[in-house]
Amino acid sequence: MTESDRLHELLRAAFPEPGGRHSRDVWPAVVARLAAPVKPSWPDILLAAAIVTALALIPGGLFLLAYHL
Repeated sequence: MTESDRLHELLRAAFPEPGGRHSRDVWPAVVARLAAPVKPSWPDILLAAAIVTALALIPGGLFLLAYHL
């Protein structure tokens, strides 16, 4: 077997044939994930609280925050 034949066989093994069926349908999992309720994490809540606290202490920071958004 030449190097070219070996490469050809490796590529055939790595990539499925065009038009073949996928092993599983992903769309039901996407729909289920979109329908699931959003649960905020603790780091998100703490970051939001830190930003609100910083803006309450330094009102001029609102312009700095708006500039970076």
